[in-house]
Amino acid sequence: MAKALRTAALVVGAVALGVATAGFGTALVAGASLSAAAAAASAASIAGLSVAALGVIGTGLTIGAGLLTKKPEGTAGGSQTEFSADPHAGVPYLMGRTGTAGNIVFRRASDGWSANTPNDLQDLITVFSGAGPIDSFERFTSDKGVINFDGAGNAVGEFRDKMFQRTQRGLCPEPAALTVQAGSSARPSGWSTSHKLSGLAAAVWRLRYDSKQRFFQNGVPAPMWVIRGVLTYDPRLDSTYPGGSGPHRYDNEATWTWSENPYLHALSWCIGRHQNGKRVMGLGAKIDSIIIADFVEGANIADANGWKLGGVVYSRPDTKWNVLKQMLQAGAGEPLKTGARIGCMVNAPRVSLATITEADIIGESKLAAMQPIRSRVNTVIPRYRSEAHEWEIVPAAAIRVPAHIDEDGDERSKEITYSLVQDAKQAATLARYDIENTRELGPGTFPLLPKWINYKGGDCVTIQRGDLAPIKVLILRRTIEPSTPKVTFEVRSETDGKHAFALGQTTTPPPTASVGAYDPTVAGPNAADWTAAGGVLTSNGTSIPAIIITGVVSNASADAVLFDYRLAGSGSGPEVGWNTAGTDSPSTTRKEITSVASGASYEVSVRYRVRGIIGDRLILPVVAVGMLAVDSASAIPLSAASDLEVVATGLSNGVTVTWRNPRSPAFGYAAVYRRNVPGLSGASQIGTKITSALGAVMQVSDSTPTPGQWYYWVRVYADNGTEGPIAGPYQVTV
Repeated sequence: MAKALRTAALVVGAVALGVATAGFGTALVAGASLSAAAAAASAASIAGLSVAALGVIGTGLTIGAGLLTKKPEGTAGGSQTEFSADPHAGVPYLMGRTGTAGNIVFRRASDGWSANTPNDLQDLITVFSGAGPIDSFERFTSDKGVINFDGAGNAVGEFRDKMFQRTQRGLCPEPAALTVQAGSSARPSGWSTSHKLSGLAAAVWRLRYDSKQRFFQNGVPAPMWVIRGVLTYDPRLDSTYPGGSGPHRYDNEATWTWSENPYLHALSWCIGRHQNGKRVMGLGAKIDSIIIADFVEGANIADANGWKLGGVVYSRPDTKWNVLKQMLQAGAGEPLKTGARIGCMVNAPRVSLATITEADIIGESKLAAMQPIRSRVNTVIPRYRSEAHEWEIVPAAAIRVPAHIDEDGDERSKEITYSLVQDAKQAATLARYDIENTRELGPGTFPLLPKWINYKGGDCVTIQRGDLAPIKVLILRRTIEPSTPKVTFEVRSETDGKHAFALGQTTTPPPTASVGAYDPTVAGPNAADWTAAGGVLTSNGTSIPAIIITGVVSNASADAVLFDYRLAGSGSGPEVGWNTAGTDSPSTTRKEITSVASGASYEVSVRYRVRGIIGDRLILPVVAVGMLAVDSASAIPLSAASDLEVVATGLSNGVTVTWRNPRSPAFGYAAVYRRNVPGLSGASQIGTKITSALGAVMQVSDSTPTPGQWYYWVRVYADNGTEGPIAGPYQVTV
């Protein structure tokens, strides 16, 4: 009987919860029912697998190399925030601290409070997590309002005698079935004392409808439970593990404790969750086939960086490997396979352990010079689960790296969902790591001598081959060919600077990884490549001083040309006093610099950038620029009413006049006039001439006027005092 009840308790997400020995079907929709044969069939099958097959679910593990970089696809087994009866959802598995609406596995209306109101009670049994017990239930909300319950399960406050609830943590076995007393009814028809749901965290939620319909007029309100989920194994708290101290034991889940650490959840998932000697969740790998040290390293780094995990995954249709990837993704990690053992890798600064030279390579080696354009991104829009948004998956602000966007020539964006991350800052850190990892060199393959057999996935080594610069690489996968004395590493480059950038310790990203010559210096341009001349640029009767640089990039490897300028004599050395004029495409043949002073003398510098390395300067001879000149006031192309955009506002203590300066380079200054009659003749100027930048928004306050009607004008002038258009009059009342 106990075995049959245990089977029924696991039929979560099927059309009904059935107890084979009881001979009835309990429908999800009130009033409907299943035949006894259908109930028995449901009880005999769990997620499409026979009960007999559950104990022997494949323990083999095949991990393709492609899985090392492919992002987890997120849970496909259901929505943790949608309160519904999903017949296709697998068993939920709740980790960390998160909000969930659960999955309804039983729903029925019944009589029990008032003889005058039929079907006045609505019972809903909801499951939140398998592989129990969970740690605790923290909070319950109904339509976003917090509701508490007394020891009898009756609501406290407004919903007393209208709402009832009891929960269970999912002990195995549970001592009793979920029930709550309301009126004369302790449980609905079809929910017996045998329905214990052992091992499943669940709740019974009862709603009472009164004849006056003052409550629940719009149907069942939206519930949300905030729960601290399943327990985890921590080797650091296991005195039988080297360096550990405490009562934890990997094979005794009763010793495990609650945690939000992604790597502890991943390790527990690899070990598998067992009840009554049977695996009910996870991979179920033997402890000797798990590289525990990898998960301990990840757990320590996650604790140091404040990386946490929270959310719900499902036993199906999610694959066990994809669930493991989701867990590790929350801690900036990914799973690895070393031989027949499962390990993991975490993004963290690493020291190179050894150097591979050409003498160590015994076959054809390959290393991609860069990631394909379609894979190399410079912008990521991270999506994460937000408590502030009722635990829904929402997008965070896009993480853009301007230096990479400039290098790539345009924005290349990607949206990544971090399904088990519940903190925007953590999601941003993971996004920065993902951007930088797409810009590493690789993949690469290096067949090596047998002496390299002791290195594994996650280790760092340096490759020095031929005349190339040494390249620090991260081992993603190690394979051994028994028939030949050969160890093969699959690698990608590892840039040290990305860690400080991803963790927010610096705002400067590292340059995109590249294969360079052993000498990393880049020569400056040839003296004949570029020339500079001083002069003016003329348009619409206005002459603007400028430096005009012409030439061609002679370095075929250059990916950019950099122009700088400085006042002649302002620098005490070759690297002092320079102003940046721009980073341009290597196809540039002409550069105009107009941010210079009239008649001044300047030096110009030209440099090339090759694979992120900026070369030496070519400093061109001093040039003198021309003078700013305005032919006439007609050079101010204004329509006074529209370009000046004047607003005059009358206040109790005076008048405020606001306008925008014209954008014409011939503009010199503005003046504001005031008079108590409409004609400009005889108007008084307020203050002196007003100078500021082109297009700047200006404001003048005038506290002189007495109460009454006043008129204001704004006139623009050229630098030489030539009058331009006037805007006004603008009438105001003080």
